[in-house]
Amino acid sequence: MEDKTYKTLKEELNSTFTDEYIYNAGMLIHQMAENFFDEQELEGKVYFDDSIFEYCLIDILVDIARLRYFHDIELVNYIKLMAYTASWCLKRKPFQLVEGAGVDYIYVNEKFALSLLLQASGGFDANVKCAEEDREKVEKSVEQIFYHLKYRNTNPQTLELLLVGIEKGKLLYKLS
Repeated sequence: MEDKTYKTLKEELNSTFTDEYIYNAGMLIHQMAENFFDEQELEGKVYFDDSIFEYCLIDILVDIARLRYFHDIELVNYIKLMAYTASWCLKRKPFQLVEGAGVDYIYVNEKFALSLLLQASGGFDANVKCAEEDREKVEKSVEQIFYHLKYRNTNPQTLELLLVGIEKGKLLYKLS
């Protein structure tokens, strides 16, 4: 019988990532969550559960480690990182409702995932201008993405495909 040695989760993550990488990834995502919390004025209605977030971060890093190993790559691009982050935040739900918050906050984790994806797409930040004739189309697209996050399959691959599609769509728009 073969003598198989199994690595602990910490050993596995430390063999793939430096402590600095783990810390920086966690801080980046946590800062995005804090910004979202402040921008959406969630104080008193929703709280961010750091324990759940830690599990999200572990899941994200384990998936990224698998990707790096499978594809034999050193770094994973930002789009992949955000797709995995959004997917795990949708599964783990680090934003939790405060009792009596009301139905307006039921999809707070989906809104957070939407904000991550829109930031990752690079086309939806506060500094981007939109032609007035396109504003309704853009708003409709954002509504469709939000609908997908609430009711459809939100694995990292579909979210990555969404981001790649937005990126390629911007190129097509520049051509016309």
